[in-house]
Amino acid sequence: MDSLSIAIGLYMVAMLGISVYARKYIKTSTDFLVAGRRLNLVLTTATLAATHYGGGFHSWRS
Repeated sequence: MDSLSIAIGLYMVAMLGISVYARKYIKTSTDFLVAGRRLNLVLTTATLAATHYGGGFHSWRS
């Protein structure tokens, strides 16, 4: 087994572990979609920026 397969396997196990842990705190779809309305300004801004740049948004094109 090569190192890439091991890394992907470890990543998948880590994501599964995080999802099982986070499941305790997410009760409704609103909790999931808006983080239970508990994000501060810095995290909200960082999330918005990641969404724009990850989706291909560029300020010089808008």
